[in-house]
Amino acid sequence: MDELRLVDPNSLVDNPDNPRKAESSQDSIRRFAANILQVGLIHPPKVRELEDGRLMIIAGHRRKRASIYAGLSQIPVHVTREESKHEALAAASENMIREGMSEPDQWRAVTRMREELGYTDQQLCMALMITPAYLRGLTLLAKLHPPILHAIEIGRGPDLRERRTLALSSLEDQAAAWAEMFAESVEDGEDPAGYRLNAKDPDDTVNWRDFTWHLQQDEWYARDARFDDALAQKHGVVWTEDLFGQGADDNRYVTDASAFRAAQEDWIAEHRPDGTLVVETGEYGSPLRPEGYNFVTRWMGEQETDVIGYWLNPNTLKIEERTFRYTGEETVRSEPRVVEQTPPPKKERADISGTGLKMIGSVRTLALKKALQAKSDDADPWDLVAGLLLALNANNVHIYGCESSSPQENAVKTAMEALFPEGELVRDEALIRRHALESLGGFMNCEVSMHSGSGMAAELLGCLFGADAHMPSMADEDFLKTYSKPGITKAVQAHGLAPLNTGKEMRAALLNAVGDGHWVPEAAGFAQATGVWTEEVRTRQARRAKWAALKDDLEAEDENGLECGDAEDLEDVMDEGGGEAREPDVMDDEPTEKPDLVVPQELVAMQAAMGGRLEILRV
Repeated sequence: MDELRLVDPNSLVDNPDNPRKAESSQDSIRRFAANILQVGLIHPPKVRELEDGRLMIIAGHRRKRASIYAGLSQIPVHVTREESKHEALAAASENMIREGMSEPDQWRAVTRMREELGYTDQQLCMALMITPAYLRGLTLLAKLHPPILHAIEIGRGPDLRERRTLALSSLEDQAAAWAEMFAESVEDGEDPAGYRLNAKDPDDTVNWRDFTWHLQQDEWYARDARFDDALAQKHGVVWTEDLFGQGADDNRYVTDASAFRAAQEDWIAEHRPDGTLVVETGEYGSPLRPEGYNFVTRWMGEQETDVIGYWLNPNTLKIEERTFRYTGEETVRSEPRVVEQTPPPKKERADISGTGLKMIGSVRTLALKKALQAKSDDADPWDLVAGLLLALNANNVHIYGCESSSPQENAVKTAMEALFPEGELVRDEALIRRHALESLGGFMNCEVSMHSGSGMAAELLGCLFGADAHMPSMADEDFLKTYSKPGITKAVQAHGLAPLNTGKEMRAALLNAVGDGHWVPEAAGFAQATGVWTEEVRTRQARRAKWAALKDDLEAEDENGLECGDAEDLEDVMDEGGGEAREPDVMDDEPTEKPDLVVPQELVAMQAAMGGRLEILRV
């Protein structure tokens, strides 16, 4: 039977078979020692009495070191006299089986100690060896919707930055957004706002970045404010402390943009430094030159007549400043083009989710590989040439230099070795056909990926080799769950079925109608790629024609002309990438006469198209 004794921690003998060979850091021991001084040694070490009377540690080496560091002269230990074959198991299991508390559990424990036991934040930080910022982070969990807390507990929740954004929105708004997301995932009569993630849900079921974006609320920080407390009180600015801000920053913020803007504008109008300017801004918030002044750039040097101008950035609500120089010249500005503002369309859920599109990509890839393998005996040589040309245009194929490509797959290397074993082509039609198809199948894929997917080229390749015939039936529950309600409605109607009340009912109806048959939605097949590509080709051709016509107009204009024949056309083309602009002539410093600086035609046309957003300065 174990015996509880009080002993000097320095007298305890380390176990040579201690499974923890890596030494704990000094900082870890220091924090452990501080915790022991606050709450005592909760679990006494377990030791065994040796034949010479010394006590050897079975479990508790870190507790011994921390107790010595804390300066304790005596600590309680559990003493056993008999050696047991389970000692090694006990020592290892104590280190391996321990599991830390989840953050929601830590928050609940801290809340109870605060509210029921009366501990202060300082006492909690000292006893638990955590920073005040970490403690504030736990407090943040009180402002999260319970299913989100559950997601954090199972390791699938939002990160710290996303939690901070979520906590700024109300629990009601979080619940409403959660209910909208899982409206199709609950049984009839269940509240989707209470849906909890489970093991059957894919890892990317919740895109936390998009979820927080819908609930995001802008904050305006005190560190960006020029006004003082008196102006803040005058305009109704009430600060709130940001729990996750950096310790050295002023982390107060306000969500009332109108009050923050009014206080900033009041500072510019009435409280800016003497001898400074109030600068007007253009349509997009850029500063406009005051009458008789010019911008001062870095290379111009300083002069006594230079003054500072202040303006309010309408996008960030920060007060910005710049140096201006008085010239006395009249400021000429082009009239801004009036742009009709239309509200952005309401964001609607896509028919098929991102997870569903990835599933389609994987299925298409398998079908494409089967289609290529099926042609290994009779593929038309010209089809092979066309297929390889498509492959060279795939998104996941990169050509370095103009003479050779960079093969990434073993199939391509093997083909080169087999077809050119001694540097000359082996003119075996079957061999060429087989290796060409294997090379295409080695890297051409329909995966949804920015880095490794082949894109439209692979879909056209599937059309070329009849990959639709190899598509498996996609009438299964996992894939149909990726449809939104509008999307599954369209799918059942396309199959000749009537829409039902819920997405779940329509999924069941479609599965029942297909039965053991074959069903592939139009969006998942290869045939739809031809229409998409045809439209893309027409769009590209129209852009090229418009740009060519515009370049002809520019070349025909007078070198110093300030008119642009079709500014809207230029703006449309510039959205897709403009032409090459001429470098302005570099003038020597020697001439004493003011040179006649020529403005490039492209820049003049761009100014006309952009209205007041671009100003040309002759220096």
